[in-house]
Amino acid sequence: MTSSITAILLCMVSLVFLPACETIITERVIETVVVTVIETVVETVEVRKVSIYSFEILKEMAMTGNYIGDPASGQSLTFANINGVLPYCKLVEESIQQEWKLAGGLDDDLLILDNMADPDMALDNAKIVFEKKPGVFLQFQADTHANALIGKEAAEEGIYIIAIEVPVPGFPLMGIDNYNAALLAGDWAIDAVMTVYGGWENIDRIIYLDSSGTGDRAELRILGSKNAFIERFGNDGDDEVPDSKAVMFDGVITADDGEHSIISFLNDHPEDENIVVFCLNDGVAEGIYSGAEKMGRWDPDRWLIVSHGLDDRGKEFVRSNVIDGGIAYFPERYGKYLIPAALAHIYGNPVPSYIFMENIIINSDNIDEYYAQQLQ
Repeated sequence: MTSSITAILLCMVSLVFLPACETIITERVIETVVVTVIETVVETVEVRKVSIYSFEILKEMAMTGNYIGDPASGQSLTFANINGVLPYCKLVEESIQQEWKLAGGLDDDLLILDNMADPDMALDNAKIVFEKKPGVFLQFQADTHANALIGKEAAEEGIYIIAIEVPVPGFPLMGIDNYNAALLAGDWAIDAVMTVYGGWENIDRIIYLDSSGTGDRAELRILGSKNAFIERFGNDGDDEVPDSKAVMFDGVITADDGEHSIISFLNDHPEDENIVVFCLNDGVAEGIYSGAEKMGRWDPDRWLIVSHGLDDRGKEFVRSNVIDGGIAYFPERYGKYLIPAALAHIYGNPVPSYIFMENIIINSDNIDEYYAQQLQ
């Protein structure tokens, strides 16, 4: 009994002095790994290779007469002429045909239409062009309203137009800087008034022959000359000032118009002898000459006629002293501007908004320098 108690006590003492039991809890550390995925997106952008056939390069080829690579080969073009029977327009048409072939184009790929100076015909021709869908449409038409309608539909149809002489809204224009050409004509005529006639006081009348129906740009052919005369001679050169030496006739664009207007004027002014006349074109100049002849009033030493265009008829009139000064538009060179412009667009290169011909005054002194007389 005593032994059992002693064992129990020893056991208790042992429990008291034994170190406390330590419970070890193992920590589990969970490491979160954030993976950043960088996704590279490659965007493919189609870059159109710029063709070497820029307008400037093509124009240089045209001027040298050497198109490298036949750029017109396999391409298509349409030209609607303002009036195919007029000498000036025929020269423009022939120039386009020649230049197209020189650039490697085929006759079958060049469609030529005649607007016949008729707005309705121009609209009908435009429908034909829209069906054909050529690479470029060269539009030569004087009626500004018809051009506006054609330009609107062309934009809707995706047809690219290059306008000739008279603008088509929204498209480039090739032709004449009419106002500067008119200033050139005016300044030249002023010098002639001073040297040939001995001064402004010896001029009886100055006649401006205009045509509002051809649009603002064509009217500038007369306005520039009028402004040059007003600047030099004051109100006496302004048709809008009462009792001045100047008169203005509107609606004069053909030979018949010119003849009728001058006959009417000469009937009303039998005393006028020294007369200066500004004409929109050579056809009007022809009419002035014809009317003065019929009235028995023609004298090349008393008439000073300045015209615009210088077609084949105009050249003959310069040589025969009917036209004293002709503003050369060089219609036989139009193709050298129009074909490079058309091909530049076809090959995806920009075309200048305005492409102007360089003009000079041609008279009896220098005509053979530019147009050698053909031997008969």
